[in-house]
Amino acid sequence: MKYQLHPSYQYCHALINHIDMHFKQASQILHAERNEIRIVPFEGEDYVVKSFRIPHIVNRFVYRYLRPSKAKRSYQYSLRLGAEICPEPVAYIEQFQYGLLARSYFISRHFKYDFTIRPVLNDATFKNRNEILRQFANFTYHLHQRGILHRDYSPGNILIKQQQHKYLFKIIDVNRMQFKALSLQNRLSNFARFMVDDATMKIMLNRYAHLIHKPQHEILAIAIAYRDQFTHRRALKNKLRGR
Repeated sequence: MKYQLHPSYQYCHALINHIDMHFKQASQILHAERNEIRIVPFEGEDYVVKSFRIPHIVNRFVYRYLRPSKAKRSYQYSLRLGAEICPEPVAYIEQFQYGLLARSYFISRHFKYDFTIRPVLNDATFKNRNEILRQFANFTYHLHQRGILHRDYSPGNILIKQQQHKYLFKIIDVNRMQFKALSLQNRLSNFARFMVDDATMKIMLNRYAHLIHKPQHEILAIAIAYRDQFTHRRALKNKLRGR
């Protein structure tokens, strides 16, 4: 086993050393598809533990010898992003079998959010919807200004907590990130995965256009084109998979 534990969480060694047991005993499951996410209590605190499925044989070799595993990237990128952008990272763990990567885990502090952005996008009657979307545009702009591009910027990966009249946003599932100076194409294509109607896009993009000092109609048209391209590709993939 290989792991890295954040210096602020040295008291979590017992959690690391017995992660399989703690994970199996945790009853609160947040996600259970390809990878599984559970809330794991430990010494009076709650931690979110993501268990990555065992990769296929080629990636087991690749993630052992050629590039960082998803768990390691999640930890390293979370450190780079900082606790104001994503839940605070605690550790990553890699387990090996026959010299190849087997199971791996990423552990973070549990961020007690109120909702994801999904219901805000999908429900036109959601309370304070327009203000939330405008504040989300601000959050996205600040990410982009710092050269942060989340490659899976989708509704389930954006957590929101209300703080009086303001909203705190955090991103998760951060193993697919890019850090670079962003072009206008990079910025606007980042909105594509929301797959919302034009009116909802307009609320977000009008605010974003104001922040980058570009014509609103031009920015909206480009973003909608990226959304339509992504929607078409998603539908085609689902059709090929027989969904």
